[in-house]
Amino acid sequence: MSPLSSVSSRPSRPWSRIACTAGLAMVLGLSGAFGPFVSVAHAATAETTAELDRLTEQVAQAQTTHSDAIARAIELNDQIAQQADEILHLEQDVMPVYRERAAEAASRLYKMHETSGNIISLLFSASSFSDFITQMKYLNAIQDDNASVLADLEEASAELNAKLAELTQAKDDALSEEQKAAEALDQVSAAQAALEERAASEDAAEAEAARKAADEAAAIQAQMQQQYEQTSAATESADDVISQQPEQDPAQDATESETPQESEPAPETPQDSSSDSESGWMTGVASHYGTGDGLMGSLTASGEPVTETSMCIAMLDVPLGTKVEIRYGGKTVVACVNDRGPYAHGRVIDMQPAVARALDFISVGVGTVEYRIL
Repeated sequence: MSPLSSVSSRPSRPWSRIACTAGLAMVLGLSGAFGPFVSVAHAATAETTAELDRLTEQVAQAQTTHSDAIARAIELNDQIAQQADEILHLEQDVMPVYRERAAEAASRLYKMHETSGNIISLLFSASSFSDFITQMKYLNAIQDDNASVLADLEEASAELNAKLAELTQAKDDALSEEQKAAEALDQVSAAQAALEERAASEDAAEAEAARKAADEAAAIQAQMQQQYEQTSAATESADDVISQQPEQDPAQDATESETPQESEPAPETPQDSSSDSESGWMTGVASHYGTGDGLMGSLTASGEPVTETSMCIAMLDVPLGTKVEIRYGGKTVVACVNDRGPYAHGRVIDMQPAVARALDFISVGVGTVEYRIL
């Protein structure tokens, strides 16, 4: 039998569609109401964040400048110390030696003049004129050499002192730059701290606005849920009215003609069922829905959707939430009544997909089952 033959004549539920439409309209209204406020909060935060990023970059640059100035001052200080050491070495170790040599040479020259008398005596004491010239050149060379060395040492000392003064001035300039860099770093750091405090305040304000929006949305959702429950109650009432005026399912005639005689419902009752008073078991005609009929996902009378795993059934006169045990083909399942139906003449139970599959009833479509109310 084709699965299409199991489709029940289920009335549409205009109240459910109205409730869904109203809910969608309210949600869209909420989006329009809360959207601008949230956008403004994000815009303000973005502006603050951009300014904070700019100040953070300035802080990094100021830190680099300050570090470079400190490094330059340290380097110049090392050079000054080295230069001072060179000057000290020249003045304490080198120059005294050459001064002593010059003094000794002068002393020897003086003694030679005393012993020799004068240049004439030196001339007469020389073995030859050539020897005299040699002695004179020797004396002059000693004097010139000592004088030259002393002059070079004096010049080197002057250069070292000039270099020391230059390095000292450079160090003072570097310390001044370091001070300026430190002041600039303090300024941008203070501005950064103030902006971070402002950003934190804006974040707190945005979070508070989001919380209020969520509270308002929750309140509206609760109101919509209440309206939905009222709509469901109205829908159930409408279903009860429709159930009092059942319509003959055109597919039922063909189905009943193919069903064995012993499973056909009695014509005089709209719901053919027989009961065993001792065990509570009854028999009746059942069908299924939610597979291939476009009703998958539709809302039941209890507000639950029809799903592939729905272990529920529809019955007309059994309270919602009642447990019903069903037997068919040697298999037994327990299902819950959460919907109203079937509205086809002579049927007692309309199974949802999971119940029909558990009883291997999908391919049957319409057939007689045993059931009892638990």
